[in-house]
Amino acid sequence: MSQPSLPPALLLRSFLTVASGYVMTVLSLFSTFYLLGYLMFPSFVNFLSLKVEEQENIMVSDPWSVIPIPMFCLAVVFNCALCAGIGWLIVRTAPFAFFNHAVFVAVLMFVMHLQTIIQDAPEKKTMTLVYLLCFPVSLLIGAKISANRLIETVPEH
Repeated sequence: MSQPSLPPALLLRSFLTVASGYVMTVLSLFSTFYLLGYLMFPSFVNFLSLKVEEQENIMVSDPWSVIPIPMFCLAVVFNCALCAGIGWLIVRTAPFAFFNHAVFVAVLMFVMHLQTIIQDAPEKKTMTLVYLLCFPVSLLIGAKISANRLIETVPEH
């Protein structure tokens, strides 16, 4: 027994939902660090004014000197909240299989951070491990909340 095929417009909307969810999660990670750095941590602003080679050398040798622990913790908290909001939005914009779209984006995030942790210097692995564990889970929590609310609002026949 074969399933009926979905219209191309629905498949395009599905793809755009996943792609935009993934892009939003990546942008939220970078924008949070830059925003917090510029607003609250002058050492981070000084780091950004260095040449790329100097930045890479510092990040390989001592990333905690550039990204202080309070900045890192604030960025993780804000990114977890943003990822939960993105998960909620993915469920609301998905044309079908609402929660599955969020799971797919969470898997993409997990794989991205897993690739990064494999390539990272040992000093930076702690940061990436936190990303690997926190952000996909936060996205799924937001998606689950949205999916539960969506189910509660569907009228019964």
